[in-house]
Amino acid sequence: MHFTTEETKLIERLRKQERQWRWLRFALPALSLLVIGCYTYITVSLYRRLHWEALTIEDVFLVAMYWPKMLLAMCLTAWLIIWPAVNWRGNATRILLLKLIEAQQSQLGGSGERST
Repeated sequence: MHFTTEETKLIERLRKQERQWRWLRFALPALSLLVIGCYTYITVSLYRRLHWEALTIEDVFLVAMYWPKMLLAMCLTAWLIIWPAVNWRGNATRILLLKLIEAQQSQLGGSGERST
């Protein structure tokens, strides 16, 4: 089987992603810890800034502005922890596809040109 140049580029991209996953699986949880630290600081700062005895319009505005960002940050940190945990050993589809391609190419390389 012969691949077009576009297919060859896609195969090389898959190989690059597989090589990068080895260090990326450690970097993503570390990044999630950084995001947790930053948004914890923002949350504590907001909590200390609010006047809980008598909330003003400014206090309500601050909560309305920061709360959606904090929720998004929580979702982001959950994703940055869960995705590497689920795919710790790599993406099974990508690994199997690359192994099939390598086996097919070694079969063609070892026994000459065969048509499929």
